[in-house]
Amino acid sequence: MRPPHKSETQRPEEMLVYAVARVEDIPEIERIANGVIKVLKKFGGYEPEVDDIWVYRIADCTFYMKKIEYFLDAPTATEDTYSHVIDMQTKQQAMIEHAMQQLALSRKDRAEKQGEAQFVRKLREEIEKLSKA
Repeated sequence: MRPPHKSETQRPEEMLVYAVARVEDIPEIERIANGVIKVLKKFGGYEPEVDDIWVYRIADCTFYMKKIEYFLDAPTATEDTYSHVIDMQTKQQAMIEHAMQQLALSRKDRAEKQGEAQFVRKLREEIEKLSKA
């Protein structure tokens, strides 16, 4: 039997910081996460213990999608670079979509007055605004 990986024994709030590669990235990721949290609070029923794992997944992926684009501006960028960047962005976007769906599903019972589609649309709009800032 293998020993547990560090990520399997950490509390969720410790994992959020563990996922960040560089300390200087934390303020930007927190800014994005706070924007997502603002949307969740607007719809009511925000529960950090349940929602934050998905909130920070969205924030991380949004941040790194933006950061990946810098590789395209490099003087050494090739067709292969473009291919890899597009592939990574597609995967990051899929992870964002999955996290948004998980947030919507976990909130379904807590906020029945708001439709899942409307919630996901508002969340997507906020993420797009945050990624352009």
